[in-house]
Amino acid sequence: MGAIRKLVIGDVLIVAEDHGGNGRDVLLLHGGGRTRRDWDVFAKLLMSAGFRPVSMDLRGHGESGAAPWSWREVLGDVAAVVEEFGLRRPVIVGHSLGGMVAALWAGEHPECPLAVNLDGHGNPTQPGQFLGLDEVSAARACQEMTSFLGEMGQGLPESFLQIAREIDALDLFSTYRSARCPLLIVSGDLRALAGVFPEHLAPAWNAYCAWLEHELKAVAREASSVRAVSLPTGHDPHLEDPEGLMRLLVGDLARSNEGSWSG
Repeated sequence: MGAIRKLVIGDVLIVAEDHGGNGRDVLLLHGGGRTRRDWDVFAKLLMSAGFRPVSMDLRGHGESGAAPWSWREVLGDVAAVVEEFGLRRPVIVGHSLGGMVAALWAGEHPECPLAVNLDGHGNPTQPGQFLGLDEVSAARACQEMTSFLGEMGQGLPESFLQIAREIDALDLFSTYRSARCPLLIVSGDLRALAGVFPEHLAPAWNAYCAWLEHELKAVAREASSVRAVSLPTGHDPHLEDPEGLMRLLVGDLARSNEGSWSG
């Protein structure tokens, strides 16, 4: 375990951990319902490769305090951790929910050498997100998906439902197009999650996956700051293939440093 610090930001306790090392700074952001412990294995790889990883518990997670969730407040938490640990132009790597935070950070920090969104794609809650379905079928798929996701959320704390609402309200692809620093979007095998849904929702999920793949390719073509790639894993590439993710990060950071970044 590294050096742990507790910060009070406003009236919210935020806990973060410096894993050690003296190289380029990397800040690691976990996914929804997870904690900074998710990054322990990857942090060791980073240290071995000459980086200095710092991980944090996002508000409402792990050892950090419960607090209302908004993207603006969470970006403020991240900025406070960067300042507290003296991180110099850190690489920001986030998984799932944390990946969306990393993408938002990329829109406000042109000095950032690389931001990584690791499989943070949101939920299929809009009729336009079902590629290949006609208007009526897409509306039905959206209604059924939204209903199923609502049923999954029953019994969850209000704090988690608030996060879900913030995710649904975020225009991720507009966020990607607004990136002012190199932004790497890494997807696992989207269709591997089909088993989470009832059989009758499989066509809707596959149509959503097709839409997401299409949109990621489009934004990578249109925005020179964005690159979209995939790894042969499920939703947790940092846990399932940390070495593969490490190769991606090192390679894309080198591209960024050389000024040869291109989506």
